[in-house]
Amino acid sequence: MNFNCLIPELRVFDLEKSKKFYTEILGFSIAYQREDFAMVVLEDCQIMLQKLTLPSPQGSWNVSEDMEYPLGRGINFQIILPDISKVYNSLKKEKMKIFVDLLLSDYQENDIVNNVLEFLVQDPDGYLLRFQQDITDWQLGDNQKLSDELFSLVLSGKKTATSYLYVENEKIESGFSVLTNWNKTKKLLIETTRCYVTPFGKVTGAHAFKEGEQDKTLGSWRKIHKKYFEKLLKEKNLTLNDNTKIVCEEFKLIKILEETNE
Repeated sequence: MNFNCLIPELRVFDLEKSKKFYTEILGFSIAYQREDFAMVVLEDCQIMLQKLTLPSPQGSWNVSEDMEYPLGRGINFQIILPDISKVYNSLKKEKMKIFVDLLLSDYQENDIVNNVLEFLVQDPDGYLLRFQQDITDWQLGDNQKLSDELFSLVLSGKKTATSYLYVENEKIESGFSVLTNWNKTKKLLIETTRCYVTPFGKVTGAHAFKEGEQDKTLGSWRKIHKKYFEKLLKEKNLTLNDNTKIVCEEFKLIKILEETNE
C-alpha cells in the first residue's frame, strides 16, 4: 500500500476494542494487522493502532509509565472526508457521546476563507478525532420574498422536500448542506436523505405534501412549479412538458447553525 508522509500511531489500552470502534462505527477498514498492531484506513486517512504495553521491552518507546485516560491530551486529529454524515449518523445510532457537536466554521487561509462543517469525538482511549468536510450553502426560490417564506417553512418543520430541474450528468447525492435565508443571516444544517430523478408528470402527491407549500396538494404543486420551471427553461430556449426531468429531494432539519471563526 502507499503510505502517507505523516501517519499518527496511537497507543491503545485495548486493541480489539479500538479496532471495533474504528471499523464498525467510524467505517475504517483494516489495511493490515499483527497481534498487537493494526493499520486502519478511511478514504485518504491512515492511522496506526499499537497496543500499549508497560513496561516497554524496547525502553522508552511508550513515552512514559503514567499513561492514563484520556490519552492524547492537547492534540486532535483532523480527518477530512467528502461527507461526514455517515460517520456522524453511525455514532448517533450507537449512542456514542459527541465531544463537540456539529458546527459551521470559517478558517482563514491567507486571502481565502474555507467554509467547513465539523465535529469532534473521542475514541475509546480518549484521542480526539475531528471529522471535517467542505460545506456549501444554498437557497430556496429566486427572490427574497419566496426564499424567506420557504426558509421559514423548513424552520417550522412544514417543508421537508424540494424539487428542481435536472441537469444532465448532475451528481445526485445525500449528505449535509447549509440552507440559508435570502441575505444569509440565518443558516440551517440539513441532511438530504433521498434524491431521485422523475418526469414532471410523475411527481407524486406524497412528494407535493412534503414540499409543504400552499395546501400541500399535487394540484397546487404542479401550478406553482409549472410557472417556476417554465421561467427557468425559457431562459434556455426550452419548454416544459410532462417528460421534463425533475430532481425530487427529501431532507430533514438537523440544527440551527451558529458560525465560529478561527
